[in-house]
Amino acid sequence: MKRLRGFCGALLAVAVAAGVGLLLRQYGFGLVRVAGVSMEDTLRGGDLTLVTRFDYFNSAPRRGDVVECRFPGREDAYIKRVIGLPGDRVAFMDGQLLLNGAPVDEPYVLTPTDDYVVTLDNGEYLALGDNRAESYDSRMDDMGPISRADILGRVRWIILPLSRFGPIK
Repeated sequence: MKRLRGFCGALLAVAVAAGVGLLLRQYGFGLVRVAGVSMEDTLRGGDLTLVTRFDYFNSAPRRGDVVECRFPGREDAYIKRVIGLPGDRVAFMDGQLLLNGAPVDEPYVLTPTDDYVVTLDNGEYLALGDNRAESYDSRMDDMGPISRADILGRVRWIILPLSRFGPIK
């Protein structure tokens, strides 16, 4: 009888640990491996990143945040940078980003951005890759802006390779 109680206690402990682990993964932290070149030079293909999933529970994404997100009608998750916020008029003219008519410096962008103009509706975010020439993102007709619900978490740290370990800027 004592062996049965011990077994049931161990089984309960494993079930609780698994439940806590799943909750932490869903609502706390996640590890995401970068695929592709759309975020170079900020992130490179193969980088392992730490994503915090609780950042936007009580606050909205900010311009410049690097996020893990889904695009409407797509199953895969992507890593992109939030460029435009709800209600913004975002324009790229001759490679220069203009937010609501004011020029913005983007030191993380290495490739020019083709001319593009969009005015975001309430609840819409413009999410772009830093490597604009090679990024499939909100500028594409079949992707478009994302909603707050499409943002899965904020990409915070490069974990691996160790030579690139550190916070994401």
